[in-house]
Amino acid sequence: MLSHLFSEDQEFCISGVTVISGYRPAGRTVDQRKNPRPNHGLFFVWDGYARFSDCEGGSFTVQPGELLYIPAGCRYKMQYAAEATAFILVNFCLFAVDGGKTSLGNRLTLVARDDSSHRLWKIMADFERCGPDRDPSASFRKKELIYKLLGTIYEESGPLAMEGQKYASILPGAMLLQQTYLENIPISKFAEACNISLTSFRALFTQKYGMSPLRYRNQLRINRAIALLQEGSCTVAEAAYAAGFDNIGYFCRYYKKITGETPRTTQLRSK
Repeated sequence: MLSHLFSEDQEFCISGVTVISGYRPAGRTVDQRKNPRPNHGLFFVWDGYARFSDCEGGSFTVQPGELLYIPAGCRYKMQYAAEATAFILVNFCLFAVDGGKTSLGNRLTLVARDDSSHRLWKIMADFERCGPDRDPSASFRKKELIYKLLGTIYEESGPLAMEGQKYASILPGAMLLQQTYLENIPISKFAEACNISLTSFRALFTQKYGMSPLRYRNQLRINRAIALLQEGSCTVAEAAYAAGFDNIGYFCRYYKKITGETPRTTQLRSK
């Protein structure tokens, strides 16, 4: 279940989504017991099956319609066991909204099985239709789909389900906000995506995330600006615009309020 993977007091954003798919013959192996996995992965089987085992003693046979989570840092071995296994592997990176370290575990976890609803089948098929990674539109589409995929699993088996669906109504709006945080979309549009009032959306969002939707969006933007400034490839003004801020003065003031230092200080420290 997804609830075993994510800490309740952390929120995450996604980047670097890539997709590998195809057929593999029986006996083909991938051995990463010596080299830990650099990113997170979701492995889905269309036909056939594959066996996974990690260094912690976990062991799984992934069959058609099953989705296996492979965390970054995991050391594992897998083998394609059927005559021909059709699969799709979605790789992605995660970072915490608050800038801290992620708290994901290092164990293989079978997170979902799609027996009848075919929701997972459709999402995974959409990944394959995105096109090559070098296409900018494909990059945006893949990021949208990974949020949708995680949201689907989370909605069906994660904390939202265990909390009696208290926050399920705001999931479409929260996901849309995460996908479009660089755009100045009115908060009312996120409420409309959930078919609830703006007041209810703000109240439930604040309860769930510990901050208002507007502050949450600004936090995502500041995190992007921090990454850009630390890379050292752009000026403070360029980082502000790339992170969705139109006013440089406001950006600098808000940046210092959130991080405790000026954007220029972050930039200089990275050199």
